[in-house]
Amino acid sequence: MSHTPPSTSPSISSSFTGKGLARDSLIFWVGVAILGLFGTLVGDSYIRHIFILVFIWCIVIASWDLILGYAGIFNYAQLVFFAFGAYASAMLSIYTGLTPLLSIAVAGTAGAVFGVVIALPSLRLKGEYVALFTFAVHLALPPLIQQGRAIGMGGNSGLLGVPWMNLFGYQVSPIDKLTWFWIALVFGAVSVYLIYFVILRGRIGLAFIAMRDAEVFSQAIGINQFKYKMLAFIISAMFTAVAGGVYAHYTTVVTPKILGTEFFLMAMVMLAIGGMGRFPGAISGVFLVVIGNEFLRSFDDYRLLILGLFVVVVVIYFPRGMAGIFPKR
Repeated sequence: MSHTPPSTSPSISSSFTGKGLARDSLIFWVGVAILGLFGTLVGDSYIRHIFILVFIWCIVIASWDLILGYAGIFNYAQLVFFAFGAYASAMLSIYTGLTPLLSIAVAGTAGAVFGVVIALPSLRLKGEYVALFTFAVHLALPPLIQQGRAIGMGGNSGLLGVPWMNLFGYQVSPIDKLTWFWIALVFGAVSVYLIYFVILRGRIGLAFIAMRDAEVFSQAIGINQFKYKMLAFIISAMFTAVAGGVYAHYTTVVTPKILGTEFFLMAMVMLAIGGMGRFPGAISGVFLVVIGNEFLRSFDDYRLLILGLFVVVVVIYFPRGMAGIFPKR
């Protein structure tokens, strides 16, 4: 009696073919070019600001999709990595004089190390216990930051006057929305491409999907679950920390508010609307939520109510979110 591999295997393997990858990569970069052209032609600084936030959030949500949607690990400490990268990059630039680009790179490396710190106890747990532990880390960090004035974290007021981005000697002011649009687009596009088209379409991505869909089967075929789950934490934390660093140098202010309830809920809504584990679902959720949330600001107190009702409708009628609309990748 022959053994039938998991039903997801044929569609997964077909998406890894050379022609399929080349086609999807071309579509992706054409989309990036269109966004770049849009940012150049649009003259409204506020619209550029919204898209800068979209590109930064794309890195965060793509990283979260990698660990939650593809690897199936219930990690709810994603914004902890974001805050870690923001504070690390800001403090490196302020106190050591590192240029912002270098401080962002170092923050990303430090974020990967921090990912290991969070992963070690998490991997001793299963399922919802991982979610509880990582969410507890999220809840515990703001008080620690507020007590961190002695080590230069700024306490409740946070870090003010984070150095501007420096590109080959040119200081990029936060007011220069066009240059920042391009900076954020480059960081976002490269990060999303590496996550979805390089990592998740390689052996690591196949291992993640196998662990998510058939844990026992993946062990039977020799996948080292500890190794690949650790890799999921490291990769996710590294990219998210980079996003935090970019955010810090764009806003020039880092406060404990980035770990607040609204940020966390917005990230959850992006995943819920976009859907997980199928590109470009999560990314489409970022565009819909960030842009839609800005349009809803005129409704004041009803903004969150309208957004919540929209999420309920999506969850009921599109349980896989926007990801259910797109073919499997």
